[in-house]
Amino acid sequence: MCCGEKLPEGNTARKLCNLDADARREYWACLALRHCHGLGARSVCRLVQHFGSAYAAVQGQAHWREAGVRSDMAQALASNAWRASARMEWDRARTLDAFVIFWKDPAYPPLLRRIVDAPPLLYCLGDISLLQTPCFAVVGARKATEHGLAVAKHMAHRLAACGLTIVSGMALGIDRIAHEAALQGLGRSIGVLGTGIDMAYPRQNMSLFEAMKDNGLLISEFAPGTPPQASNFPIRNRIISGLSLGVLVVEAADRSGSLITARLALEQNRDVYAVPGPALDVHCLGSQELVRQGAQAVFCAEDILRDLAEQLRPYGISMANLSQELEESSGAGSKISTTEHGTKNATQRHVQQPKDGRRHAATLPSGELAAVQQLTATDDTATILRYLCVNGPTQSDVLADAAGLSASATNTVLIGLEMLGQIRRLPGARYEVVT
Repeated sequence: MCCGEKLPEGNTARKLCNLDADARREYWACLALRHCHGLGARSVCRLVQHFGSAYAAVQGQAHWREAGVRSDMAQALASNAWRASARMEWDRARTLDAFVIFWKDPAYPPLLRRIVDAPPLLYCLGDISLLQTPCFAVVGARKATEHGLAVAKHMAHRLAACGLTIVSGMALGIDRIAHEAALQGLGRSIGVLGTGIDMAYPRQNMSLFEAMKDNGLLISEFAPGTPPQASNFPIRNRIISGLSLGVLVVEAADRSGSLITARLALEQNRDVYAVPGPALDVHCLGSQELVRQGAQAVFCAEDILRDLAEQLRPYGISMANLSQELEESSGAGSKISTTEHGTKNATQRHVQQPKDGRRHAATLPSGELAAVQQLTATDDTATILRYLCVNGPTQSDVLADAAGLSASATNTVLIGLEMLGQIRRLPGARYEVVT
């Protein structure tokens, strides 16, 4: 039952229907920051990190400059213009049988907390204890080949059998097969949604959505009821990589959305791996380019497990039992190679950012490309492009001021332009035009 259910001792996640006074204050403070006009994800995270909680950040708005946030943003918060949209989110959320976890909570995933744009709260359905387990992301194409699906299934199942929680984005293709393979046997999986926590998308994944609620975990930073919008899916990718020790790209074409996740993983100092795939296969050109740029090429699950051995040791996963676990997960007649294909230091295999942003910028499936083009067909888009052409690499907050847009509206335009290959993102949330 929703309001009567008790959490394990020491777990600070709460059911939305049963928030105490302190949790309600923190929840409303999170909503205030998220719905404050002009505050982007990085600024919100900067405030929460500086003050220690969303509530303390709201209470300390007179001192926002000390956290590196402009004082006029505090004035926007004081105007209370955020209340209407925040109230809509609360009215939808409080009817859900879901957990909410705040950035300040011990239950918040520790790796995700470290990224520069960590969300102030997460909505969760399922086993929230998985947020404290060693996670690894498996991503790839929606329209995957049979070979790509087989590789993803093989990798996800064996990694899960060894104790890693498989993270992916609940999309069709590689994402779906990775989740399903991880849930086999005693495996575990986390699905990061690009919609509200109460929205099962795509409809073909309805059975997977229910399976993840029962045997895995679903999380979302978006307000309940948020529909599947094209701009939300690249945004959620930072959470997929942020939760994970590393990211494996199984199959990615030359202009694949999976490359965004790989790029974000690099910015977050995560390890990136890729299955090169057959030579000259157009479905694998993105994966092959990642390898050329320095990503670790992998040919079996043990390549990844050996490479992450030091990071896995604190979780009780040691090299002494990896071969046995892999053997037990492989089934009769299927052996795992024990050859080490390379254990280069992570600093030696950091992938360099692609120089040709147009060629490697992520795009949507053809059915959704028109939506992104429509999203960026505005005067605001032209203003941002002109500013970048004149001034060169510029931070998103400055672009928002130049265009007279909110931070969220600016991010939507920037993501659309990046997906179309017209701009590329640089370290430090800066953007430049692709020439």
